[in-house]
Amino acid sequence: MEPTNQDRRKHPERDRPGSGARPRAWPFGCRGYRVGVDADVVVVGAGAAGLAAARRLGEAGKRAVVLEARSRIGGRVHTDRDFAGFPVERGAELLHGSRSPSRLLADAAGLTVLPAMSMWRARVVDEGRVRRLLPWLLPTMGRYASLARTVRSGNIDPDVSLGELLRNRGADGRLGRLAVGVANDACTDLDGLSVRYLARVMANGEETGRHSRVAEGYDRLLDYVAAGCVIVRDAPVTAVRWMRDGVRVEADRCYHARRAIITVPLGVLKVGMVRFDPPLPPAKGKAIARLAMHPGIKVLLRFTSRLWPAGASYVLLDEDIPVVWPAYADTPVLTAFVMGPKAAALRPPPGPVERVVSALVRVWGERVRRALADAQVVDWGTDPWTLGGYSSEPPGTGHQRAALAAPCGPLHFAGEATDDVAPGTVGGALRSGGRAADEIVQLDSAAAPR
Repeated sequence: MEPTNQDRRKHPERDRPGSGARPRAWPFGCRGYRVGVDADVVVVGAGAAGLAAARRLGEAGKRAVVLEARSRIGGRVHTDRDFAGFPVERGAELLHGSRSPSRLLADAAGLTVLPAMSMWRARVVDEGRVRRLLPWLLPTMGRYASLARTVRSGNIDPDVSLGELLRNRGADGRLGRLAVGVANDACTDLDGLSVRYLARVMANGEETGRHSRVAEGYDRLLDYVAAGCVIVRDAPVTAVRWMRDGVRVEADRCYHARRAIITVPLGVLKVGMVRFDPPLPPAKGKAIARLAMHPGIKVLLRFTSRLWPAGASYVLLDEDIPVVWPAYADTPVLTAFVMGPKAAALRPPPGPVERVVSALVRVWGERVRRALADAQVVDWGTDPWTLGGYSSEPPGTGHQRAALAAPCGPLHFAGEATDDVAPGTVGGALRSGGRAADEIVQLDSAAAPR
């Protein structure tokens, strides 16, 4: 069904020139319906998971409406074209590996994919000097390989932390620096990172191969996913009443449907921003409580000229600012990526910008301050519709992601925190949305008369 005029006013990006590729061979398809009419499924959240769920449901002939609290779609995917005159990612940035759902979708959409985060071109700051990462790591590569084999083998307690494992093994400073980066990528710290999670990531072949980013901006990929979906923006969901035969979702109005897919971030679930009536089962509440959702901060810095080595894909900076990278190769825009407890430590005075700039001054001198033209702080921990960077697994959390993902009657759950393969990634969120939609399709198929 074509969108009504009212729909077009609510959803201007459908008609905006250059808003992204239209789906040519998108595998899900989607059929809309007039907003305000009951749906088969209400999807809560128009991030990657919610959009993927709506598309998959549409392909199966289900009527879905997506309710989004923000005035934009994308969730933690948020591309900024004003800061530097080209796309800069305020949120998610990478297509992880060569076989992830996000990378496959980017290829299907005909988007331009650029290599990113190559270890071969990475640098590390050691005793105030900038060195190439791989030669710097060579003296400790044997110990790193031994540690990796131990983690993969499963011959250690999977619920110990990476920090405890390193202390028990007497890791040297270089291996410790590398581990700090691993924990930062996982949105936690060394003592908050379960070895069980690390072993699973190492076994995940999906993320093998080079990481990349979308030249046109990550939001163009989600524009592609969203094309044709019925989305109501500025409609924060406050309550979900669920019964055996359906759901009532309270947002800008009440929406009635047979089922709902809940895709709000873990941080929102933790604070009870959405009230469930009746309350969610104890196993679900335990999963929400035990999985972690720490802050995540990006500091965007625009300079008048490039200060770091030409061609550097990223720089391991120091313990407090684990990593910085250029927005694109050899552009004068640098992103500092600080996740977990280290992000919270950036907030007190003098604040994130000064702390990052001071760290850069220690490496490249006062010319850093002279060349700084603009700076912005993106704090996902204070974003009211996210309340954190992305989920992480503390030691002892076991199989809590599966518990979070499990359906409860007519309620289904998706989002990066529910994905057991690549949590914390757009690819994991996309997969989880497809999984939740498939649950509904399979249940309906089993219940249909034969």
